[in-house]
Order: sequence, then C-alpha cells, then structure tokens
Amino acid sequence: MQQAKLEVQPRDAFGKQHARALRREGAVPAVLYGRSQDTLAIQLNARIFKQFLRTYGENVIINMEIGGGNPETVIIKEIQRDPVEKHQLVHADFIRISLDEPVTSPVPVVLVGTPLGVEEGGVLEAPLRQMTLHCLPMQLPTEISVDVSELDIGDAIHVGDLNLSDEIEVIDESERIVAMVSQPRIQLEEEAEDGEGEGEETAEEQPLEPEVISRRQDDDEAED
Repeated sequence: MQQAKLEVQPRDAFGKQHARALRREGAVPAVLYGRSQDTLAIQLNARIFKQFLRTYGENVIINMEIGGGNPETVIIKEIQRDPVEKHQLVHADFIRISLDEPVTSPVPVVLVGTPLGVEEGGVLEAPLRQMTLHCLPMQLPTEISVDVSELDIGDAIHVGDLNLSDEIEVIDESERIVAMVSQPRIQLEEEAEDGEGEGEETAEEQPLEPEVISRRQDDDEAED
C-alpha cells in the first residue's frame, strides 16, 4: 500500500449545526481515533481532500499532520457521502495504525478483460465489489485485479480461486462469487415461458381425481 501526506486542522466545536457550517465553508468534519488514544475532532479542506482521493483512492497509508504537528500514521476507516449528491463529502473517519501490526481493511475488486461468454451474448455479473483482507499495512494491496477474460457462459470465479500472498488473510468466505457470466436475460425468459407452456399442457392432459380427506386429517385441522 502506498503512502501519502495529508494536512488537517483540529476543531473545537461539535454538533450538527457546526458540521453544516463547516460544509458551507468548504470543509469536511472528521474524527481520528484508535490505538487506545484520545479521539480527535478534525476538519479537512473539501477540495484538497477530493483531489487526494482522486490521486490515491481510499486505500492508502496516510501521514497525517494535524495543525502542523508531528505526523500520525492513519488509514481511512469510512467516508460518508451525501445520498443524493455523491460528490458531496459529509464526514470522514480515520483510524491510527502501526506499520508493525496487522489491519483489517476492505479492498476494491477490479475486473480485467472481456469474458468469452460476453462476446457470445452472456452477461458479466460482479456480486462482490470489494474484499476484506487482514495483513500488515504495507502488504495491503490498493486493489485486487481479477482476470475474467476466460470466463464462458455459466463460469464463475470464487474468492477461493484467487491467488493472493500467503501473508494476506482473506476474511470473506471462499465460496463467495467474485464474478460470473450468466445467460442473456432474454434467453432465460424464453426458456421460462417454454417451461410454463409444457407444464400447462401436462396439467390439461392429466385427469382430475377427487380429493379424499380422511377423518384423521379433519381431526388434525380442527386441533390446529
């Protein structure tokens, strides 16, 4: 995982009104916590932080300078965005780390290539957009690249199929599907319609039999 520098400022006021005022002024309220130290309330310049994210992404070791003081080693724990205006940063959580201690962090999954099945009309699906890894910070990858070019219709890649370093522990279950190529939706609908038609014809061909209800069934239903 790469490292980057980020300057932030401490803040003394709290509450929703103060947070709204900060956002109007072009700042992002945030907190820093972890490693049995006090939680610090901080704020970031929104424009600079957006540029930082565009350059490094969210998976980066940050040397954070708070008000020009000594840098702390942190990573991004969570970024909250406005549910409507996604570019609007609402809040950020940072957590202190040690380069000598393992961390657990989500890492985005990036699919590479065009599957054979897609060229034949199949649909590429990616149900797992990120994976959770546990390892030393410097061993944590920025992203996990998955080559899907050999996938045919009906093929799938599972978490257990990926070749990661032995020093990286994958938290996700090995059976989870990372990517798969399914049949075209139109073809599936046509097959379903054909199946329904066959079922109807079979039902019409079969003679109806009178329903027989035993005394035991009546008693059971009465007890229910």
